[in-house]
Amino acid sequence: MEKRVLVAGASGALGLEILQLLKEQELPVRALVFSEDGASKVAPYTTDVWRADASKGEEAIGGITRGITHIISALGKSVSLFTTKGSSFEDIDFKGNQYILEDALGNEVQRFIYISIKGADTATEYEIAKVHKMFEDNLRTSGLDYTIVRPVGFFSGLNDLAIMAKRGIIPMVGDGHARTNSIHQKDLAEKVVSLLDDGPNLIEVGGPKIHTRKEMAEMLQEVIGGKIVSVPEKLADWGMILPEIISSNMADKLDYFKHITSHDMIGEKTGKITFRDYLQSLDINKLP
Repeated sequence: MEKRVLVAGASGALGLEILQLLKEQELPVRALVFSEDGASKVAPYTTDVWRADASKGEEAIGGITRGITHIISALGKSVSLFTTKGSSFEDIDFKGNQYILEDALGNEVQRFIYISIKGADTATEYEIAKVHKMFEDNLRTSGLDYTIVRPVGFFSGLNDLAIMAKRGIIPMVGDGHARTNSIHQKDLAEKVVSLLDDGPNLIEVGGPKIHTRKEMAEMLQEVIGGKIVSVPEKLADWGMILPEIISSNMADKLDYFKHITSHDMIGEKTGKITFRDYLQSLDINKLP
C-alpha cells in the first residue's frame, strides 16, 4: 500500500508544522480538524480534510484510517489558560485518540506516533497527565508499531506567559529554580517526522537550551516587559493574579501549570531554535 499519513490535530501549532514537512516530502496526507477555521488552515497542505469531533467516536470519524498507513496524532485539548471552551481533557486527549486507534485496528495502519506530554507517567494525580497516560497504555497494548513522543512543552504553549507579560505581570511559581528546555514546535515537528518509519517506543524531547523558570521570566521581561511576580507554591487562589480568566473548568489547567513550572521538565536536547529566538520572533502587537 502507498504510504499515506493521517495527521490528527492538524490545525494546531504543531500539526501545521508537521503538515508542512510532510508536504515537502511529497507524502499524501489526510488531515483531521475540528472546525471550519481549522480546515482553512490546513488547506495549503492537503485537499484530504476531515472536519469532525473525534471524541464523538464512530459516528464522527468512522473509516478515517481507511487507506492510511501511518498516523501522527497531535490531537489534544488546548492547555492555554485563556481558552475556556471545548470538551474535557478526557474527551479529547483520551477518547478522541482512542477512537482513532480503534479505527486503525480495523484497517491496515502500520504505525502510530502519539504526541503525549512529559510527566504522563509521573504526575498522574493531575487530570492532564492521567488522560495522556491512559491512552499511552492502550497504544502500547494495541499491537501496532508505535512511538510515544513526550515533549517537555513547546514554545507556542508558553504564549500565555507572553500575553501576561504584555498585560504587565509575569507570574513565577516559587523561587523559579525549576529547569526546563521547552522546544519550538518547528523543531518538535522535525523530530516527529523523522520517526515516521521507525523509532523507539518512547522518547522525551526538549529544545537545545536548558533554563530555569526565573531565567525564562527574565527573558520575557527583557523582550516584552512586565513585572515578575513570585507566587508561593501553596497559593491556591490563582484568581488573585488572573481574575479575568478563572472559571469552574480552569482547575485542571491551573493545577498542571503549577506542577510543571515548579518541577524540572527536561528532555533530550533537540533542534536549534531557542526560547529567546522565539520571543524575538513574536509580533507583540498581535498578542491580546
